[in-house]
Amino acid sequence: MGKIKIFLLFLSLYCLGPCAAIPIISSSTDESALLAFKAKITRDPYNILKKNWTAGTPFCSWIGIICSHRHQRVMALNLSSKGLKGTIAKEVGNLSFLISLDISNNNFQGHVPDELVHLHRLRGLYMQLNELSGQIPGSFGFLNRIQELFLYNNSLTGSIPPAIFNISSFQVIDLKYNFLGGSLPMDICNNLPNLESFNVSHNQLRGQLPESFSRCSEIKFLDLSCNEFTGSIPGKLGNLSKLEQLYLGNNSLTGELPSTIFNISSLTLLTAKFNMISGSLPHDICKKTTRLVTLNLFENQLGGQIPSSISGCQSLKHLSLADNNISGVIPAEIGNMSALQSLYLISNNLTGELPFNFFNISSLTKIVLGFNRFTGKLPEDLCFRHPNLEFLEIESNHIFGSIPSSISLCSALSVFALTSNYLTGGIPPQIGNITGLQDLYLGDNNLTGEVSFRYFNFSSLMELQIAKNGFSGSLPHDLCFRHPGLEYLNLAQNQFHGQIPSSLSLCSALREISLGTNYFIGGIPAEIANITGLQYLYLSNNSLTGEIPPFIFNISMLQELHLSGNQLSGNVPSFDES
Repeated sequence: MGKIKIFLLFLSLYCLGPCAAIPIISSSTDESALLAFKAKITRDPYNILKKNWTAGTPFCSWIGIICSHRHQRVMALNLSSKGLKGTIAKEVGNLSFLISLDISNNNFQGHVPDELVHLHRLRGLYMQLNELSGQIPGSFGFLNRIQELFLYNNSLTGSIPPAIFNISSFQVIDLKYNFLGGSLPMDICNNLPNLESFNVSHNQLRGQLPESFSRCSEIKFLDLSCNEFTGSIPGKLGNLSKLEQLYLGNNSLTGELPSTIFNISSLTLLTAKFNMISGSLPHDICKKTTRLVTLNLFENQLGGQIPSSISGCQSLKHLSLADNNISGVIPAEIGNMSALQSLYLISNNLTGELPFNFFNISSLTKIVLGFNRFTGKLPEDLCFRHPNLEFLEIESNHIFGSIPSSISLCSALSVFALTSNYLTGGIPPQIGNITGLQDLYLGDNNLTGEVSFRYFNFSSLMELQIAKNGFSGSLPHDLCFRHPGLEYLNLAQNQFHGQIPSSLSLCSALREISLGTNYFIGGIPAEIANITGLQYLYLSNNSLTGEIPPFIFNISMLQELHLSGNQLSGNVPSFDES
């Protein structure tokens, strides 16, 4: 339930309900509290408080203030995204009629005042996106009407006060991106019957995941990622019948992945990447989770095979089982998953022929199958089947044959990586028609022929790696005019010849130049010293002559320089190893 909707609901309850019987207290208390809040502000770039919050004018007309009609008491304070800097005055706790306090997305510093515990009517507290430090006050456990607590993106430390988990009215708790430690209480959900969203990601929480999460029967969003949780995933999480999104990634969780999680028919997202989860995917994985859109189990210890029943997840768009120990073949049924957009199966023990023959998924934009044991050829109709392909990576497999010229029909392709296979033939000139190509990796194959850089018309090229092949040709003088954003150039262990063009210095973003073990002649262009961000320069085992340009040693970012196996002369300066 959004803040505005909540506020309007409580406003109506406030004006029509039992609060109307509360005796009138002087509104001067509210004015004094607001002026005390103003006094703690050290930066007000838009002069909102300086010009508008002035004594002598009705505070109910001040910017960011909403008052009750009957008692003219402050019910809402909203100064979000005003660029304010300062600390939070403890006198804010005197705004006894306050229902909503929102100072989010500012630069408030210091601690959260304990005095806020006096705000007994408070329903929503929004202090996210500030620079607050210290602990969450333990007294917050007495805010027994609060429904939403947003403290994310601050620098809060210490443990989460257990008392706040006894507030049965809570609907949303969001504490992500802080430095909170300790563990979650084992009975965390015993008194949270209305909780719909709980987010404590990107903290330093440890210990085991409480089984009592299963008692948060209304929860839809649960994010425990990027902490230090250990132990296994409670199987009772499968009882959360309304859960839609579950984030468990980047922890140290072990044990098997509970099959009960796949009984949650409302589940649309499950990510448990970067853990040590073992076991295998259940054979009926998609029997009930038909709404699943994202399944990310990247970098775990899962084994077994990919069940053919995964095709039952007809809503699945993103599937990542990368960096596990999954074996067997890719089931042909995956080809029926018409919504699939990204498929990450890199670094497993998958075998069999490349699955393109049964991939009829036109929606696929990313296919990542590297570091497996696939065999076969790239089909000629690859880009007819996948016209929207943006990322194709099949490195370190057993692919043979040639690169089909029809690859140019994948006009949206930005990354094309086939390194360490058994490809033969040349680079089809049609590849130059992929104008948005950024990264081209074809190294460590059996490719041959002259590389016609003039066909490379993709000005967006950033990384070119075609080392360890049988390519020939020379570097054109206009290489950097065509590819001004080039950052990584690796042509090592080929048969390139000619001189290294001085215009290479126009590729000012280059971080690595690797031209070793070729047949380059002439001198090293002094202009290379103008590439100030260059970190690695490999020119060994060529036929280079002349003096080593002394200015090369002035490149401050240079980490490695390899010039052996040439006929160079000159002095090499001594370096202070300290």
